[in-house]
Amino acid sequence: MKFKLLFLFFVFFLFLFPSNLLAGKIVTAKGISFFEPGRELIARDKAIDEAKRAALEQAIGATVESSTTVENFTVIKDQIMSRTAGYLKNIKIIEEKKTDMGTIEVKIEADVETSAMLEDLDRFKKILSWQKNPRISIVIDQDTDKSFLPAAQKSSALLTDKLKQGGFTVYKHSKGQESQMGLLVGLSLELSSKQSSYKNIDLSVNEISLSANIYRPDDGEILGTATAVKSLPGENKLKVLDEGAKYCIDSIWSDLRSKLVKVWEKELYGERDINLIIKKIPSHARALEISNIFKSDVSGMIDANMANFKDGTAEFNIKYKGWPEHLLNEIQMSYFKKKYFNPAVESVEGNKIIIRIN
Repeated sequence: MKFKLLFLFFVFFLFLFPSNLLAGKIVTAKGISFFEPGRELIARDKAIDEAKRAALEQAIGATVESSTTVENFTVIKDQIMSRTAGYLKNIKIIEEKKTDMGTIEVKIEADVETSAMLEDLDRFKKILSWQKNPRISIVIDQDTDKSFLPAAQKSSALLTDKLKQGGFTVYKHSKGQESQMGLLVGLSLELSSKQSSYKNIDLSVNEISLSANIYRPDDGEILGTATAVKSLPGENKLKVLDEGAKYCIDSIWSDLRSKLVKVWEKELYGERDINLIIKKIPSHARALEISNIFKSDVSGMIDANMANFKDGTAEFNIKYKGWPEHLLNEIQMSYFKKKYFNPAVESVEGNKIIIRIN
């Protein structure tokens, strides 16, 4: 709800001040740094950096000040503040001086691209919303007996309702968008029947078992499981399946919910290997530069090494804390596009990403 309020505020502000946002905002700001004899240049650079942050602080204050009470706004703001170069342009030093206090003061004037900043604020908000809303998709085991599919689909619908009521975000499964699903819950439903006799009366005893396996969409590793079994008498196997499956879903719910939360917290920023292919790179030297850019300026990046370069296409082996969608979200931010390059996504399959430079 709080993230919805933040989004509504952005929409309201864009409606109220559209021309100002599109045109950007010219601000003046001052930075101060103490210096030691012989180290004035270092202090001057620090003062300029402080002035840049102060300029951006003014712009943020002018655009989203009324949303500072929103949960996690400080986290989002810190992310923006750490990327001043992506939002400031036409920076001019209009005044600088040394003081008797042993400081260097630098005053700058700069254009702040507020529209780009608001776009990135929304992207950061999206990342934080993933932390609050576990993303789940339910799939039925492909080996499930065809005659059991109606009962399995009813179980999936029942589990979907429970997940949504429990605060999880549930997506319709799509093979082409598995990287965006977060976690998959695979349902497996089985039925075994046997005949028994009691006081010369033949009885049919059915054992219904249901398993819910939590796994990653990219590599299929099972990260947790919850199972239940129910025995029911009866000759009508479809009716027995429906009743037994409903009982099993109710039985596993508490355990499954607990395991999903724990796995989600671990997996959200778990380390994973990502195969990134970038097309239309002008040279081998530029490809090496991109590798260094990933290492120095992409949050969550552990390592990035170029494995191959041929005909303008480079392949990178990346170790990253987060999903492929996390990585894509950051390199598509305005600050990144303006500072480094503009990526267009061609495909995302599991942990393999293919993009091109526009």
